[in-house]
Amino acid sequence: MSGDAAKRPQSPMAGARLSWIQESSANLWLAIPIAIGFLAQMAMIFIDNVMVGHLGADYLAAGGLGANLYFTPIVLGMGVLGGIGAVTAHFHGARDEAKVAISGRQGLRLAIVLTLPLFGVLLAIILLLPQLGYDPSTVHMARGLLLWGLIGVPPALAFMALRYFVIALAKPRVVTVVTILSIGATAFFNYVFIYGHFGAPAMGVPGVGLSGSIVGWLQLFAVGGYVAFSKGFRPYRIFHGLGRADPILWEIVHVGWPIAGSYMFENGLFLITTILMGFFGAAALAAHTVVIGLCSFTFMVPYAISQAGTTRVGHAVGAGNATEARWAGYVALHMGVVWMTCTAALFLIVPRHLIALYIDIGDPQNQATLAIALAILPIAALFQVFDGTQAVAGGVLRGYKDTRIPMLLSFLGYWLIGITAGSVLGFGLQFGPVGLWFGLALGLAVTAIALSWRYHRLAQRVAI
Repeated sequence: MSGDAAKRPQSPMAGARLSWIQESSANLWLAIPIAIGFLAQMAMIFIDNVMVGHLGADYLAAGGLGANLYFTPIVLGMGVLGGIGAVTAHFHGARDEAKVAISGRQGLRLAIVLTLPLFGVLLAIILLLPQLGYDPSTVHMARGLLLWGLIGVPPALAFMALRYFVIALAKPRVVTVVTILSIGATAFFNYVFIYGHFGAPAMGVPGVGLSGSIVGWLQLFAVGGYVAFSKGFRPYRIFHGLGRADPILWEIVHVGWPIAGSYMFENGLFLITTILMGFFGAAALAAHTVVIGLCSFTFMVPYAISQAGTTRVGHAVGAGNATEARWAGYVALHMGVVWMTCTAALFLIVPRHLIALYIDIGDPQNQATLAIALAILPIAALFQVFDGTQAVAGGVLRGYKDTRIPMLLSFLGYWLIGITAGSVLGFGLQFGPVGLWFGLALGLAVTAIALSWRYHRLAQRVAI
């Protein structure tokens, strides 16, 4: 937490707090449109997987590998830009609207600056991919997706900056609407470029990369236009003066780079697990892609609660209300655990129905994929609860601008424990794909417990 926040005198309402129902309702009022937007985004990924999956399990495996590799550097940019949400929420809570506007502008400026290094990371991945020992056909398709996806990096980063800004102002609905509309656009452009319609070539897996890039630019133009011209956002003029630097840029980076580190360690856990899964064959990689897709859908709700928690806690900290800040975080944590417990039960009750959303479970060619997915899903059910908890805990800690210690805890849980345990169980003890998933679950469990304890200690001792 910043020194200014620590020295600021408490507001007259510093000891006040909402009831559990009032705070959960306030969080949900903000989290529901965020969650719908994230679920719509996941629906776009689901459409990608389904439309590629119709070509066969090998195509699904290649598409899953390419998408995971593409997402890795994008996550790093998303983490750095995450500082926009915490910084803007503090200024908004303090009613300093001039600095709110500056934080929006500097966030967009940062998104532009980040484009070039992320291009470099993606190009390095494209060059190194053939050296990983995968089937040449899988590599060829995944590289095609990555190459076409390069076009979509600039709009993806700028869209993220705008999303963090509008969420920090508790006005996320424009992003929600645009993302929902993007589902249809994704299906249309996939239809055109994956299968080859309306005169376009049948590109297969690389068509996903081109489709995603086109939709990314459309999303940026839609949200950017609304923020520039709508009555609620126009006074901030965040597209003016993007060439001028301001110290707030460095505050965003100061808060955001450890978020990027946490995301890197978390996504690195999943990426390395995906890479290791590939050594067990295309069926294992396809099953992993299916289960990760299911987990990603359910994860969007606690992820939305975590972003709402960042905003709620950040507003209270900015307003000088330590009691409300602490309570907002606790309520958000409870909500995340409840939701993920319900989804864990769903994974255990109807596993075949869930897998059938991705592949034809009656097709003899998919039986190996089905068997591995059924073995992984019970572990994923446990994994869900810890995944939701660590996401919300990280979000509410960001409301205090507390990001460095959480990054170190993420490294401990994800890499030192998660990757090590998964490698030992999967390869050393020969549990195969199931062992890798036990490593995922263990890494998330340790991280969730550590971050929750960190929040408890910080919230108890911080005097705003």
